[in-house]
Amino acid sequence: MDIKKYLQEILEPAPKLAIMGVGSVLKADDAAGMVLIEMLEQQLPASDQLLLIAASTAPENFTGVIKDFAPERMLVVDAAHIGGKSGEIRLLEPEEIGGMTFSTHMLPLPVMINYLRQERYYPVDFIGIQPRSTETGFSLSQEVYQTVKQLAKSLIEIIKEKY
Repeated sequence: MDIKKYLQEILEPAPKLAIMGVGSVLKADDAAGMVLIEMLEQQLPASDQLLLIAASTAPENFTGVIKDFAPERMLVVDAAHIGGKSGEIRLLEPEEIGGMTFSTHMLPLPVMINYLRQERYYPVDFIGIQPRSTETGFSLSQEVYQTVKQLAKSLIEIIKEKY
């Protein structure tokens, strides 16, 4: 699947958008979602149409902020064991996340995503990035970094064009 094309399609009507990065910055590639948010924050101006959340290992702590913002679409980005090559990126359904993501999260991501979908009735997409390593470490592998950088570039281009 071409993630950029998918993002262009779902963001075509320029919905009020929340993007949440999840993961531990202490566990190498598990920080992929957090690094993405950092890259986006550096390039995108604050807006009442866009909410960027660096949720770390407790994304459930941000459900109130998300509900108050009331997005029309939400993206959640995290490292996930998807059985692919390091840096491979895939769009996943909550049912597919079980057993694929790491136990660094206090509340399982499928539970949180389903809660948000049911609570507000808006689409929540989960983007998983295959890690090379989740051992203790403060930097992403080159493969995961390149994927995060490309995803950030695509999102920045789409958001600047549509918002």
